Amino acid sequence: MAIGFTQRFDFCPIIGWELYQVTIDKYHVMFWFEDENALLNVADRFSFRSSDGAVNFLYEIYGNHKSLNVDRILRVKIAETKIVSKDQLDLVFENGDVLSIYDNPEFRSWWFLGGRQKDPAIQRTSWSFAICDHDPEDLTEQECQDRRTL
Repeated sequence: MAIGFTQRFDFCPIIGWELYQVTIDKYHVMFWFEDENALLNVADRFSFRSSDGAVNFLYEIYGNHKSLNVDRILRVKIAETKIVSKDQLDLVFENGDVLSIYDNPEFRSWWFLGGRQKDPAIQRTSWSFAICDHDPEDLTEQECQDRRTL
């Protein structure tokens, strides 16, 4: 089982990221920040709740809920992150809107990548940092036990 959202992750580096674009793929929804130089990749589900209550939905990659209405947070910066539970991380935007990311304990279901740099010499893209869940097979016995007891 995957590790979930815990205090072991430092989400401070994503504070101030401005949402640039949202891309839908068959197995992921990609939230591109900072002119496509930072990424939140969601591989299970997320929800969105506007500060005024006008928009409220759940998006499931593998489920039936496919509504996507996030234009309110395009070009808006993340103001705060909140670990709600081991299964939920809230990204609070400057306008008060909340994007909630959910952990799936069965697989690596989310990851943040920041500082994308393209190296033309080797035709590759590298990332300066990553904040991410773990694949279940990469967890130690202690991490598996911690996940069960949280």
